[in-house]
Amino acid sequence: MQISLATTIPKVPSFFTYYPSTSNQTQCNVQKPSHGISMQAHVSLQAPCAVKSSSTGFLSAIERAIEEEEYRKARAEVIRKGLNVEGYSIEGHSIGGHETCVIVPQLKAAFDIGRCPSRAVHQNFLFITHAHLDHIGGLPMYIGTRGLYGLKPPTVFVPPSIKEDVEKLLDVHRSMSQVELNLDLIALDVGETYEMRNDLVVRPVRTHHVIPSQGYVIYSVRKKLKKQYIHLEGKKIEKLKKSGVQITDSVLCPEVAFTGDTASDFYLDPHSADALRAKILITEATFLDDNCSVEHAREHGHTHLYEIMEQAKWIRNKTLVLTHFSPRYSIEEIRQGILNLQPQISAKVVALTEGFKSMHL
Repeated sequence: MQISLATTIPKVPSFFTYYPSTSNQTQCNVQKPSHGISMQAHVSLQAPCAVKSSSTGFLSAIERAIEEEEYRKARAEVIRKGLNVEGYSIEGHSIGGHETCVIVPQLKAAFDIGRCPSRAVHQNFLFITHAHLDHIGGLPMYIGTRGLYGLKPPTVFVPPSIKEDVEKLLDVHRSMSQVELNLDLIALDVGETYEMRNDLVVRPVRTHHVIPSQGYVIYSVRKKLKKQYIHLEGKKIEKLKKSGVQITDSVLCPEVAFTGDTASDFYLDPHSADALRAKILITEATFLDDNCSVEHAREHGHTHLYEIMEQAKWIRNKTLVLTHFSPRYSIEEIRQGILNLQPQISAKVVALTEGFKSMHL
């Protein structure tokens, strides 16, 4: 059986911050355009053959059913593109040491750029967490391709400590390729706020990696009636508003937080409070089992799944999206890790697994 699938710095004044409550043969031929919004994936998958067994009748039927169910799950995981959580789409690639680029189309934002997947090119905002190549390597391609497509220059945020080196990197590419690489490069530091649009701002958050790094929290900006006017009737409030009285405060509501690579110290840092209360926290879980120790993870500036279990009480997000798994793991091993974590955490736990292989395919 064959299955064919197709899928198409201006600084902002201070705000109040609002915290929301809390052995089959398989052939795959995937064709992707070099760049562009639309993507088609043609996947040809051969259904599993009957299990070879000396058993007959009922036992043979059970074995065959189990194999077909595992195959179905594996196929669904491999062809799945992205996640939909809390009103946001989360997509992209995040494979430890290979590439990380996580895209949230509703924000027109990409977090890290990896090898510049085509979907990232159409995001206006790019947030770079640190300078390791699997997170920043595709930056010149991202900027250059937007220029090729006639898109406006992107706004790229970087930790202040790497801005000068990023400028040098882009100058080298301009010299070699003899093309313009136009962008608005923003060195945004922890404690600063940047207005992405009138109802959306971003603030960096401190992370703990082996080189300078930072995450980002995206906030929606809402209007809340000032306390002194809450008791008034609607007509009186409207009269005050028409007379020019400022009757509302601007309130920041943490929506999406992205850490990039970080050790588990992030969970204990008081400055992480907003990230740990955002609707969605996108963070890493590079290692999942006893084959790699917690000490090894910490030594390399990463987080072990066991540490997330230990720090679960601090996580107040509605959804926790885990990324950056080591390529040593299969989809099934990642799924098992999620199952082990979920009972210990109040947030819904999901994994971004695009690019990982299944043991059944």
